[in-house]
Amino acid sequence: MRTFHWVSGELTEVQRFINVPMRWCEQYPARERRELWIRSSCGMEVKLVVHARVMPARRGHRVLALVHRQQLVGLRNLSTGAQVNFVRSEPPLLLRKCDGAWMALLIATGLFSLLTGWLVLAFASFAAAVAFMPVVALTRMALGRCIRRGVDAAFDVAQQQAFGRPRLRRVK
Repeated sequence: MRTFHWVSGELTEVQRFINVPMRWCEQYPARERRELWIRSSCGMEVKLVVHARVMPARRGHRVLALVHRQQLVGLRNLSTGAQVNFVRSEPPLLLRKCDGAWMALLIATGLFSLLTGWLVLAFASFAAAVAFMPVVALTRMALGRCIRRGVDAAFDVAQQQAFGRPRLRRVK
């Protein structure tokens, strides 16, 4: 099972921004980015950023946030009972712009090795170029499915642990 961390507390600030990719390889499925500030009852403040259109909480609501690899993957509003699994509602793209660069590199390697007479390397490069996109897409789809199921299971565990101890904790 994946390792999640959670933080519970009051949502002190929510800011909405329009996404503009900073790097050539960045692509977000949602055109909006939300910046959340959560203050736990012990006074610790945590800033979380999520690229999503959906936000089930407003300032002043008590929330439970799930974090995986420094990314907000789920949010449960303890005040209203609403929750969202951001991996399910805004799934990451299966193919990205930078995948095209890898594909072009494999084809260029195949052409260069074909011209220089290295037929085995040319065959391997063209075979890798043909298999690259389906393998990458299927791998990302399988990883996304595992994380989605993990978020759903971690919500229940984190909510049971959240009552009485609103700190950043690890969920297994």
